[in-house]
Amino acid sequence: MHKRSVSDYFLLVLKGVAMGIANKIPGVSGGIVAVVTGFYGELIFSFQRLNLKAVLLLFRGRFGTFWQYINGRFLFTLLLGVILSYFTLSLILDVALSAYPKYVWALFFGLVLASALLLFRDYKTWNTKTIIFAIIGLGIGIGLSILSPSNQNTQFGYVFLCGVISIVGMTLPGLSGSFLLILMGNYTLLLVDAVNAFGRVLISPFHEATLSADDRHYALLFGVFLLGSLVGISGLSAIIHRIQQKANDILQATLIGFVFGSLFILWPTNKKAAIAVAQTQEYSGWMLFWGIIGFIIVLFLDYYERKK
Repeated sequence: MHKRSVSDYFLLVLKGVAMGIANKIPGVSGGIVAVVTGFYGELIFSFQRLNLKAVLLLFRGRFGTFWQYINGRFLFTLLLGVILSYFTLSLILDVALSAYPKYVWALFFGLVLASALLLFRDYKTWNTKTIIFAIIGLGIGIGLSILSPSNQNTQFGYVFLCGVISIVGMTLPGLSGSFLLILMGNYTLLLVDAVNAFGRVLISPFHEATLSADDRHYALLFGVFLLGSLVGISGLSAIIHRIQQKANDILQATLIGFVFGSLFILWPTNKKAAIAVAQTQEYSGWMLFWGIIGFIIVLFLDYYERKK
């Protein structure tokens, strides 16, 4: 992996913040941020290194080799940004989703639409096979937008499975892990209640007596969810990495279809949006305004990456 300057690492933290925010929004994929800002390949490479060999290196005390093997500086910096987002800007986002849900959805619709167009622009290997796989990806994305959610389930095995499945939002652009959690019935449980309880546990090490039984239970559920996410990161990234090596053109075409398909989930007046947030505003020019803002943000990031 290429050598980074201090400013590069600072920018990577900001990309991690953006990725964390995207991961929390149902219908938005954190992988979109990785693709548009130019580190998707390194992300998949690093994630698939979180495997049994890495665990053995760690337990044998070979910390330097372990750190180099997993591309530790990159992962640590990126995940620092993701974690920061969950306890900072994500809180602002929660308020915005409650007060102005359609405007937030319009903003992210603009972000994803611009990302989809850029992916389409940069893809140069269209043929009969890749077009078929792009249509398959599009169909899956549209199909997800019309599914109905399951009921909430707090069983540890199911929560672990939620962690494994939800991580696809970081590894597959266009397929939202948060939206999959909605379909599995555990979005509010794991990304709202459990995250908040886990935060209270982290900041109250000397005041454990003030924590409720619910806080401890939710924090434990979040730990199981994180464990499932780690397993999902390693396994799914390894599969994607192998596909990239053997059939990258087909993978990219399918992902482009996924991204365009996810627009049906994100459309501000989509009924599925009401699963995650209450919609109270009527259509207005402000939705168009925020959609354009999201579109411009992605174009600016693309311009910046190309000028580096």
